[in-house]
Amino acid sequence: MTMETTPLQKLSFLALRVLGSLIFINAGLNHLFSTAGATARLKEADLSYLAIWIAPAEILIILSGIGLLLGGFMLLAGFRTKLAALLLLLILIPITLTIQVASAAGTGPLFKNIALIGMLFFFIVNGARYYALDQVFDFKNKLRLKRKPVRAGAMAAILTAGLLTLLSACTASGPAAQTAAAPASADTGKKNYAVLISQPNHLKAAANTAEAITPASQYKRENFVVMACAKSVEGFVKGHAMAAEITKGKAAGATYKVCGMSLQQFQIDPATLVEGVEIIPNGLTYMFDLQQQGYVTVEL
Repeated sequence: MTMETTPLQKLSFLALRVLGSLIFINAGLNHLFSTAGATARLKEADLSYLAIWIAPAEILIILSGIGLLLGGFMLLAGFRTKLAALLLLLILIPITLTIQVASAAGTGPLFKNIALIGMLFFFIVNGARYYALDQVFDFKNKLRLKRKPVRAGAMAAILTAGLLTLLSACTASGPAAQTAAAPASADTGKKNYAVLISQPNHLKAAANTAEAITPASQYKRENFVVMACAKSVEGFVKGHAMAAEITKGKAAGATYKVCGMSLQQFQIDPATLVEGVEIIPNGLTYMFDLQQQGYVTVEL
């Protein structure tokens, strides 16, 4: 015996599925067409390290955007509904843990995501049930039962090939590919380098790199920029244990920039910073600007 017997009850399944899917479609579009902003939010999150160890933040945002868009449209159409809900759940849980937990925006976005997780669990268990493509294909499959294994195998092969193609394309267009393609400075053959750091202890690695990449070395350095974002800005407060590394980096020719948004997030007064650093309103967009100028960029 089932509970969904009246037309109104059946429509409630459709309303929940359609309205819920719009959230994921909108989020996917935002990740793909406003990648810089979504990347900045991920980088600025206190728990971003839970995700960015897997891959650079920009690639993660692009891949999650593709998954959100694909899963959102599948949920909207009621096509492979259980699989679509599972895909969206696997994307939503890491987003919730890295960005919404301990978010400065409060608990509202966190509990919104918790509600969405509950909705996805509902569709993972129940499927679309009514007014969905799943019912259409189930009917056709019953008529063509003998051909079902062939169809399933072909669909699996197509999905696998498509995912591999998307992953290859995203990897080729990510920061690593941009770094490899960065042109050398005109005439002199020297290059400009920029390092994006997110933790205070990265200052030591940046200083050691500045000492290794000198104008006289094989890298033929012209400029070396250290862009500090997220928690790394704490290392620039006067009296911090990393102060000596900053001094060493300056002596090696490094130029230090500090993200203004990160200073606000960690409530650091610019007046407490060590001398000789420049505050940049948005450190991530500044790195994008340097890439366009031909800098070879590295993210620690």
